[in-house]
Amino acid sequence: MAKAEDIIRVENPCCADHRFQDGALPHVSGVKSYQVLRANRKHPELADGYGWTYNHAPMLAWAYGKFFLEYLSNPVDEHEVPGHTLLTTSADGIHWSKPEVIFPPIEVDTAPYKGPKSAALKTKMLTVPHQRMGFYHASNGVLLVLSFYGIVHDRHVSAPCDGWGVGRAVRRIKEDGTVADGTWFLIYNVPAGFTEENVSAFSSYRTSDDRAFVYACDELLQNGAAMRQMYEEQRFDEKLFPNKGAEALSFYTVNCKEMIGVYKKGLVSVSRDQGKTWSDPIRQADICTATGKVWGQKTSDGYYTLMYNPTTDGQHRWPIAAVIGDDGHHFAHIAAITGDMSPQRYGGLDKNLGPQYMRGIAECNTQSPDGDVYLTYSNNKEDIWISRIPVPITHDGSASGVLEFGEGLPAILSVYSPQWCPVEVKEGLLSMKDSDPYDQACVEINMCPALSGEISMCITIQQLAAPCGASFEVQDDIGRTPIRIIFKPDSWVWVLGDGRLEPWIQYERHEKMNVTVVFDCFTRRYSIRIGSTEKSFGFSAAVAKLRRFRLMTKEKIPSISTLDTNGKYGTKEQILAHCEDPTVESKLEVQSLSWHVAEGGR
Repeated sequence: MAKAEDIIRVENPCCADHRFQDGALPHVSGVKSYQVLRANRKHPELADGYGWTYNHAPMLAWAYGKFFLEYLSNPVDEHEVPGHTLLTTSADGIHWSKPEVIFPPIEVDTAPYKGPKSAALKTKMLTVPHQRMGFYHASNGVLLVLSFYGIVHDRHVSAPCDGWGVGRAVRRIKEDGTVADGTWFLIYNVPAGFTEENVSAFSSYRTSDDRAFVYACDELLQNGAAMRQMYEEQRFDEKLFPNKGAEALSFYTVNCKEMIGVYKKGLVSVSRDQGKTWSDPIRQADICTATGKVWGQKTSDGYYTLMYNPTTDGQHRWPIAAVIGDDGHHFAHIAAITGDMSPQRYGGLDKNLGPQYMRGIAECNTQSPDGDVYLTYSNNKEDIWISRIPVPITHDGSASGVLEFGEGLPAILSVYSPQWCPVEVKEGLLSMKDSDPYDQACVEINMCPALSGEISMCITIQQLAAPCGASFEVQDDIGRTPIRIIFKPDSWVWVLGDGRLEPWIQYERHEKMNVTVVFDCFTRRYSIRIGSTEKSFGFSAAVAKLRRFRLMTKEKIPSISTLDTNGKYGTKEQILAHCEDPTVESKLEVQSLSWHVAEGGR
């Protein structure tokens, strides 16, 4: 029953069944996910140049015709000394520049520190970065990038976001996309003891000769909603935050009289004066989540979305799911944005598992001109990802379609593209490569709920690396898979029928194959035709209707993360075998995909 204090209601609220990476949820249609950074300790040149394997808390902006993505990084563990913040850019959201450090560690005199156990501090300490907001695009066109310099002297009693850090630094990003010289403090954390007089690393932004930059900083300080994102790190500053806040605010405007803020743990607050003041956060029982972030925004079609990990298990943060609403208060139709995910390759303290800590482009900043939602997040707190989510956000599919690739990736096609498993269109063909020992390339199509139908593809297997074969599956809404075809590296096609996986026919590498699947959920049977050879098989799962089909470069990802895996306690010695070197490459090329299905049937 709804309560008077309920600000947000989710129809049929549910937690994901996180025995499965997609939570056994329907999948949002047309999501295209790309890996921005693949951490690599052995080959830093293939990653960030440092080989650091804790990478987390990405932030996103769009300005000057490109995307800017900021994230924080530590060598192995969360909140480890030293730490720094990096920036990468992209013109298309797919191909990203080499990350560069924009906020390096600084050494500070700890004498002014007023936090807990101050007597245990060294005379000078290196800082650890933290940021709950990353960018501000001012009305004069200046783009600011920000990070907070925290202090961690004992991981059991302190954190860079506990309110006792040094202060918030700011830099300017120029219109050519480069970062301007000079780093400044936007705010010193005076309640923690740090002031302009006793911190020598950088000067106050007010001393900059760049008057446009100073104007943008002044404007940010007056923007209540943008500043509210900083509450956690500077929570003791009563001038900035006269009333209680919470962790990791995101916000969206409902109308001229109401702005809603959503936080970790399903907390929500309201502002009725354009973000100047906020109500105390109240937990909303319908937002089923734990310690991961929640992202809320108004979408370009006038609807609203909340995106979060729908599970109360904060150690296993999968999947990221979305709910949709038309008034900013009532939401429904939960569906997964993420499903595929690689296992954690590197151990480390407090490295929660799964895609998490999602952030889109804050409404106080310029939105991307295509109107889609862009969401960045980390996976396992070691890799950085971005997903392009088409608007309207839906898990609906069509009854029929023919996809060819002369004009690029079709909007309806969902894509999962790790750095070592790129999915792209080349010369009118859909190219799927795979040289990652622990991940795969995948494409997927949502259909309307189908009792019967036909799915076809024209595919060329250029090469497959042993031992894994490429897999084609047809599934229902929650991932049950009655139809499965595997193309093995030894040129045999294996088929799952009546619960048995058996070899069927051989295929020719480097030659086009026309593969057609005809299915009937009433008889629970399907037939496969490859060239002129055809055979019928029984379903290997009982389903009422089929909803999606997917093509993957692997039949199975090795060492997949499960509920028995825990990222809370780890050591730097925990490294998955051979995860730092590419394997022999697999390569598929798809000329076309088509389907025609019916909700009718016998």
